Amino acid sequence: MDRIQVQWSGTTRTFDGPRVVIGRELDCDVPVTDVRASRHHAFLQVENGAWVVVDASTNGTFVAGQRVTRLPLTGGAVSLNLGGPAGEAVVLTVLVGQGTGAPAPQPPPYRQAPPSAPSPSAPSPSAQVPPVSSRPVPATPSTAGHPSHQGQQGQQGQQGQPAPAGEFWRNLPPPQLPASGAPADAWRPAGVLPPGQLPHGHSVVLPQHLQAGRSLTIGRDHGNDIVLDDALVSRRHARLDPPTATSLAVLHDLGSFNGTFVNGHRVQGAVQMPVGSEVIVGNQTFRWDGHQLVASQTAHELTLYADGLTQVVAGGKRLIENISFKLESRSLTAVIGPSGAGKSTLLGALTGLKPASHGRVIWQGHDLYQHYDQLRFQIGLVPQQDILHPQLKVRQGLRFAAELRLPPDTTAQEWDARVDQVAHQLQLVQRMDNRIGTQLSGGQRKRVSIATELLTAPPLLFLDEPTSGLDPGLDLEVMKQLRGLADDGRVVMVVTHSVLALDVCDNVLVLAPGGRIAYFGPPSGVLAHFGKTNYPEVFDLLDDPDLWQRIPVPQHAVDTSAMPQQSYGAGVPAPPRQSASRQLATLVKRNLAVVLADRLLLGMLLLLPLILGGLSRIVPGDFGFSVAEAAAAGESSADAKTRLTVLIVAACLMGTALAIRELVGERPIFKREYAVGLSPGLYFTSKVMVLGTAAFVQGLVVTFLATVGAPGADGGLGTVRVAIAIGALAFTMAVVGLALSAVVTSNEQTMPALVGVVMLQLVLSGALFQVAGRALLEQIAWLAPSRWGYAASASAMELPPKVGDDPEDWIIRAGAGHYLMDLMVLGVLGLMAFGIGLVLARRSATADD
Repeated sequence: MDRIQVQWSGTTRTFDGPRVVIGRELDCDVPVTDVRASRHHAFLQVENGAWVVVDASTNGTFVAGQRVTRLPLTGGAVSLNLGGPAGEAVVLTVLVGQGTGAPAPQPPPYRQAPPSAPSPSAPSPSAQVPPVSSRPVPATPSTAGHPSHQGQQGQQGQQGQPAPAGEFWRNLPPPQLPASGAPADAWRPAGVLPPGQLPHGHSVVLPQHLQAGRSLTIGRDHGNDIVLDDALVSRRHARLDPPTATSLAVLHDLGSFNGTFVNGHRVQGAVQMPVGSEVIVGNQTFRWDGHQLVASQTAHELTLYADGLTQVVAGGKRLIENISFKLESRSLTAVIGPSGAGKSTLLGALTGLKPASHGRVIWQGHDLYQHYDQLRFQIGLVPQQDILHPQLKVRQGLRFAAELRLPPDTTAQEWDARVDQVAHQLQLVQRMDNRIGTQLSGGQRKRVSIATELLTAPPLLFLDEPTSGLDPGLDLEVMKQLRGLADDGRVVMVVTHSVLALDVCDNVLVLAPGGRIAYFGPPSGVLAHFGKTNYPEVFDLLDDPDLWQRIPVPQHAVDTSAMPQQSYGAGVPAPPRQSASRQLATLVKRNLAVVLADRLLLGMLLLLPLILGGLSRIVPGDFGFSVAEAAAAGESSADAKTRLTVLIVAACLMGTALAIRELVGERPIFKREYAVGLSPGLYFTSKVMVLGTAAFVQGLVVTFLATVGAPGADGGLGTVRVAIAIGALAFTMAVVGLALSAVVTSNEQTMPALVGVVMLQLVLSGALFQVAGRALLEQIAWLAPSRWGYAASASAMELPPKVGDDPEDWIIRAGAGHYLMDLMVLGVLGLMAFGIGLVLARRSATADD
């Protein structure tokens, strides 16, 4: 094979092949300094025994003033100009007949691809390097016809004054490469992009627009100078001030919801942009070359790298150990293994929700843990449980999810359009008016959960047991749907126990107990790797203590025992949240929709007051709640007190029963929504507003049913004051029920908790027996809402505070002062329960299942 001689900047080197990388990065074989050159600008590679120049740059490679994309070198010296017709010159000379016959020198270690089996559906490496066209890239539908996206041809090579090399490298951020490195061809433009993202090299700001000297706005609204059709981009997201003779370009964030990031840091106000700066807006990455913002979509940036992930917990136990692999764009990867092998732990580490204690995850060329605020919204996670309310219709559930997840400046028309778009993508158009819980199959419900995550168009999608509980037909249906999502340009990983549809995947990752990789490669190689004929035998072998003596150790395995403890296990930073009023309004509307759609809950709301109010009417006696009429007839107030006791029990039961199952039943939904920006405080507040109000109305209704047609409480508005006290008690107990719902871990635990709470309130209320004057018991009873609800009602009814020789129960004395005091203390207890509920709700959002 002929050798090639390369001359640049006074340096001459000769290479044997098979590939030489020219670019601005210091790891290139031919490192150049011109700021117009790309980080990995062009490749010299051997094809069919001849050297070929392949351009992979933004600004282009020029020969004799003409831009070239592929150029065979047939002999003689050829001068390449990088980044423009007058860019830095690199002279190439093929030394015919001077091949050494020796093996070609290998590229540096940090540019070698880690050993892995090729994907069965992926083309060969040579076929994956597409020629870079010199034609302009067609505008996306959102940008077609917009002046910022026209006139691209011939503009890629605009000239500029290069900065001194030392200053240039000092201004640029360090290269973000995974430890295992990206292969040299990973810097090629990606073939298929995730939905909504611009192609590599697409310029959204051209030099002629900056030459006018005016600022350019960037955003989702079509009134901006630069329009980005991205669900994560705000209507007016950022503003770009052009560079001048004395200053750099300046990028301003215009209060965007998801932020504008320059070189890995969120812009607070404004930031100057040196040449080569990386800009991330929504899901899109750009490079600033001094004249234009150019979309950067290389295969490396759309590849997910896991590098030595190890999770160490208390006691030194390792849940996963030294997990390293890469997942390329358009790939579907299945993670299988026995229970306890660390599959869910791996998912938490890859998504950043439960960062690994050692190692790192690389996405977009950045460490996910260090740049989580920047990258978090590019990750979609579908947990095992459904993440929409089963009582709602598909359209309702997706619409509420869109309101909570999309930027707060999104209009109702944009919400509906985005919902329709993902419904069409997931083939749910015919099911939009079906109830999620009762009118959809298991596979359709899972598609609805996936559609929820696709509302923000994340290029990374992770799923935890999406086929759990499905029959084989639905299992295959879901996996084929994921195959289609991956083919759209995403990286998709699915944790599964099912092995029925692995053949639609590109990769299978097999985890052994202890969280070590036993196999990573194409599905066709799994059985041969383990020397078995079926998957049940493979799972049996994985539990074998001698596993690592019976199978080949994966080539990427590295001992991590000496790795230092890192701080990645710290809490995940809270995501940005919408305005409190907007989020609260959406949550209240959703809670009302769920209540109205839940027949069981609605029936309980309507029937409980009727049943409990009817029970109070069977108490013997003709004087109802009137103590004065009973006394006039020579009777005691025992019957009125008994009727009141029934109302106290009814209020405690209605309020607690209405709310105690609420948070525990919605926990999977709540935890996922918290991860993408839901405020736990507002979530809990919305529940209090809806369920507490419903309980208060129940209290009024049950009091009306207990008193209608019978003598009411004595005094002015006595019955109204009793109804208000009973309603306030029911409201407070609904808050207590919500706090309890944040504590219990399953619906089965709610019934014992409900019975225990109601019985405790009855005993401490003072309605059954005298509590006043009994040391310790009286003080404990002050913490029971029923004690003060009973006291306020008894005060309104003018029940005698002292009976026989019992001590006086001073808090039930008649009079407006005592009545208001009792209601005030009841309100304080309600606020205390609300505060405790807020803390418990926030804790449940981050607690392990």
